[in-house]
Order: sequence, then C-alpha cells, then structure tokens
Amino acid sequence: MQQQPEPGAAHGGPSPDSGGPRPDPTKMINQPSLQRSRGTVWIVVAGLFLLAALVPFGALGFAGSGRSAGVAIVAGSIAIALYLAIVIVRFAISEQRLRLRVMAACMLSMAFFSLVGVIVCAMIEWAGVVGALA
Repeated sequence: MQQQPEPGAAHGGPSPDSGGPRPDPTKMINQPSLQRSRGTVWIVVAGLFLLAALVPFGALGFAGSGRSAGVAIVAGSIAIALYLAIVIVRFAISEQRLRLRVMAACMLSMAFFSLVGVIVCAMIEWAGVVGALA
C-alpha cells in the first residue's frame, strides 16, 4: 500500500521520506542548473548566447558605418572574456554550488553587458542618422 504524502509536502511542508521540509522546486535557487549540474549546461547556453551576441557586434564593428565600432569591439571583447571566465570557473572551482552560481553570475553579466553594448551602439548609430537628416 502506498503512503499518502502529508498536505503541503509538495510546497515545502514536511516530507514523509526525510522527516523535514522538502525544497520548493519553483524557487529559482532550487533549480537543477543551480544545484546538481556539472556546469556543462552553462557552457553550452553561454556559448550560444556568445554567438548570438557577436553577430550584431561584428556587424557594427567591422561592416557598419564605423561610428560605433569602438563600442561594439569593446562589448564583444567583454562577452568573450566572460565566456572564457565561465569555462575557467567550470574547471577551477571544485565546490559544486559555488561553481554553478559563479557561472550563472558570469552568464547574467554577459547578457547585461551585451545589452548595454547594443543599446549604446544603437544610440550612436541613430545619432548619426539624425545628424545626416538635419
């Protein structure tokens, strides 16, 4: 006969198996990619993000008008450096939770600096368009 879980066991209440509260799987901190992963998922996702970020930075830096090339090159370099940091952290930090949190922080930083870089490049390019129209 199967034992029925206590009310509230699925939402952090007492668990019949462990005798204590079970972590809430809906909380960000309890996601498998931050708890039990080896870090490969962060390397793959960050690599895909890096490729997606380098397309506009490459276009603005080397094929655009040239007005925002400096910002595009710096932003692309920051994204590359943060990706390299993710790869280094994967093999340098042995404690699993710390490693995964540092990798997640690097990924979020890469997204933040890429977004800021694209916005600044768009503002520079737009100022050139508005100036040419005036």
